[in-house]
Amino acid sequence: MKKKPFLSRIKAFFQDLKNNPDALTSAILSGVLMGLGQLRNKQKSKAGLFFGVFLLIVVVELLTGGYIYAFDEMSRYPALPTDTFTQINFLRDYGGLFVKGIWGLITLGQIPIMVTYRGNVTVTYNKVLTWLSADNSMTLLGNGLIALVLVSIVIAIWVFNIRDAYVTRKHQKHGEPVESGKQYFKRIWNEMFPYVILIPTLIMVLFFILIPFLFSFLLAFTNYTYRNNNLSNIVKWVGFENFTKIIVEPGWAGIFGNVVLWTVLFAISASVTCYILGMIQALIIESKYVKFKKFFRTILIVPWAVPSMVSLMVFRQAFQQDGLINKVLFQTNTMDDMVRFLTSIGLMGAPETIISWLTVFANANLTKAVIIMVNLWMGAPYFMMLITGVLTTLPKDLYEAASIDGANKWQSFSRITLPLILRATLPAIVMTFTFNFNNFGAIYFMTGGGPAIPTDLVPQSMLVTKGVPGATDILISWIYKLSFTADSQVFNMAAVYSILIFVFIGAISVFNLSRAKTLWEDD
Repeated sequence: MKKKPFLSRIKAFFQDLKNNPDALTSAILSGVLMGLGQLRNKQKSKAGLFFGVFLLIVVVELLTGGYIYAFDEMSRYPALPTDTFTQINFLRDYGGLFVKGIWGLITLGQIPIMVTYRGNVTVTYNKVLTWLSADNSMTLLGNGLIALVLVSIVIAIWVFNIRDAYVTRKHQKHGEPVESGKQYFKRIWNEMFPYVILIPTLIMVLFFILIPFLFSFLLAFTNYTYRNNNLSNIVKWVGFENFTKIIVEPGWAGIFGNVVLWTVLFAISASVTCYILGMIQALIIESKYVKFKKFFRTILIVPWAVPSMVSLMVFRQAFQQDGLINKVLFQTNTMDDMVRFLTSIGLMGAPETIISWLTVFANANLTKAVIIMVNLWMGAPYFMMLITGVLTTLPKDLYEAASIDGANKWQSFSRITLPLILRATLPAIVMTFTFNFNNFGAIYFMTGGGPAIPTDLVPQSMLVTKGVPGATDILISWIYKLSFTADSQVFNMAAVYSILIFVFIGAISVFNLSRAKTLWEDD
């Protein structure tokens, strides 16, 4: 059945309210107090359930707050004109899980350490007078998000309670059969049983995925850095100021553009090269002219079977100036020839007698090429095995029909084999691109983001924060430096870049996967 336009549904909703004023009264009563509308509808068991939820919320708020101490403490510790803060903040001082949580999320705190408040000096933590503890914005933000999620659940239950009171009363007025409390709970249990089983998983998702995600997301809209947090623990909302900085300020904009360009280039190159080499290996192994297929598959899969961190550390040592690669070039008397070759194709920019593969900024293009080649070593076997599996499922009759029609081997490959392989592996290609876009290990364990960019090439505004990326840093490794390098720790900017990565990767993945027929077609 075709859905009505949105405006028509809104109009029908208000018309239904107008036609059922008595049911609206029950809904309003349930809106004022959960379960009150059900009590008016003579559904005592259902009213007791909803009122019990409301009572639980009130009890939790009272037990987690300091309301019972408020009047006594406010008389003994009033706000003084000589205090730094001359007014008592009741929500901050005595609010519970919900009230103080939402207050903290909105304000991110107001009272820092070592200031006078209500005649006392604030400290880091006070077990007796909890309101004398200085505000910590990150703690308030985390608690506020927990409160926000719980409040959202409460609001959903409250809305359901209002709707239930309205619908039930409307059915009663029209003489339609209405479930008894026992029938209602039995039906709810039967229909909601799968969701009841999923509640533990849902709780895990909320507290270990949703809340940390929201926490990181909201940091992008604050001025949270190590420096201001270390001084007062008070962080402020700054809106879109951080997003504007990476576009308007030349230092951030220029460096950000270079990092994004290399990130995209690395993700595409690493994905395409692995896919092509893996396809070539699979086609060769599946050729009728190759013997001992199992042996060659085993040999070629070894680079993928070895832990990537081990491979990266081995290659890192091999490409040092005194590493295996340079020693082999010296032993074979090909060092000078290699230097000339790499210089001629633009990978080397520094005249050297010993190649600096990973450490010299003038050879940054060479370092990037090395990273892509090492990634190719580790990633191609995956596609080899994936495409080998696809090749074994291709229908033979298509090739027989093509041969009868006079198609040569290239035409059979380009018109049959390649399209079918791409069709089957497109989701894997998209996921590989997504993985390489955030391939932190390939950068961190191979080069650590280096070689370092010379100071004279870095804008002054970037030097102030010391969150300067290296020549091979991709966005995710730069975010790591911004967050965990002791000299920088610009958490707000790291959060901005995390959001940009999420938006970019999400858009790319959704667009490409939505075009993959193999993902959406039903059998």
